[in-house]
Amino acid sequence: MQPELHDVVVVGAGPVGLAVGRLLGLQGHDVVILERWPEPYGLPRAVVFDDEIGRAFQSMGLSDEVKAISEPVHDSYEWRNAQGRTLVKIPWELDRPCGWGTSFFSQPELEQVLADAVTAMPNVRLRRGAEVVQIHETDDDVLVTYTSAVTKQRRIRARYVVGCDGANSFVRQRMGVSMVDRGFFFDWLVVDTKPHDEADWAPPGWDDVDPVPQNWQMCDPARPTTVVSGGPGRRRWEFMRLPGETRDSLNDPAKAWELLAAWGRTPENTDLERHAVYTFGARWADAWNKGRLILAGDAAHQMPPFAGQGMCSGMRDAANLSWKLDRVLSGRGCVHQDGVRAGSDPDDRRVVTERKTVTA
Repeated sequence: MQPELHDVVVVGAGPVGLAVGRLLGLQGHDVVILERWPEPYGLPRAVVFDDEIGRAFQSMGLSDEVKAISEPVHDSYEWRNAQGRTLVKIPWELDRPCGWGTSFFSQPELEQVLADAVTAMPNVRLRRGAEVVQIHETDDDVLVTYTSAVTKQRRIRARYVVGCDGANSFVRQRMGVSMVDRGFFFDWLVVDTKPHDEADWAPPGWDDVDPVPQNWQMCDPARPTTVVSGGPGRRRWEFMRLPGETRDSLNDPAKAWELLAAWGRTPENTDLERHAVYTFGARWADAWNKGRLILAGDAAHQMPPFAGQGMCSGMRDAANLSWKLDRVLSGRGCVHQDGVRAGSDPDDRRVVTERKTVTA
């Protein structure tokens, strides 16, 4: 007996994978989303989306739900030197022609909105605790094998498989494509907090400089630092690891509090929600599609976070891919000899390179 056949299997249930499922489901396609972890990751990661991604959420029918868990920006995004002088100012406070501006959020809350939306659809199934262990492509479909706690091994077929399974993508490994690396490797301590107050987010002693915006970068060689919203009721600091520091010494709650103290944050006025050391990189896969296998999001490209385009680029992939796959699946379009591509390679490569250049 042949395994059940679906239009698309999406591997990975982060924001990008859920968005692909939602957009294809709205167009009437039969979609299965496989996520290796049994429960959603409950701590913050991505924190910002721009006007174009707001429009993408609108196209998913989720405007009200997303606005309810996000915080729009009412001022600029600035890069300042150690003395507080503005080096770069980006007007994030403006609503764009599509009616959306830049907003901050907490990723677990956004993922819950997207997960609720896909699970409410009769033609989209979200299976958690389902780890893909084998992919076999034929001329007509793709055989996907996954394991779960319920069944040791299960197989399903799909006309296409979309890998939204992150930087260490299994789908990308199966495709056999390599990564183009721009040589940007820097460790940063990411600290997510819940302040008890709404303070000025400048460091103490900056009384004689212009007020800082809600979201900004301090370009101080002594310790480059990111200071941004983490969504309603949250703040995020990111501190670059300095020469002589180890990842282990930096990834310690005592060290997080030591660094936050320079910003007037203490256990008395702030809750420490999470701290983690990340290695920021700039790279992309040299092919985003191969036959019936397609990459999207971090599986296809990764970039430094300093302009907030990591998740946004992945969501653009979802929006771009969904209409292309819809046309192919419905017989209204033909497949290029290179297959169906999730995004626009030159555009995303430019974004990765620019983020690397501006932060190097």
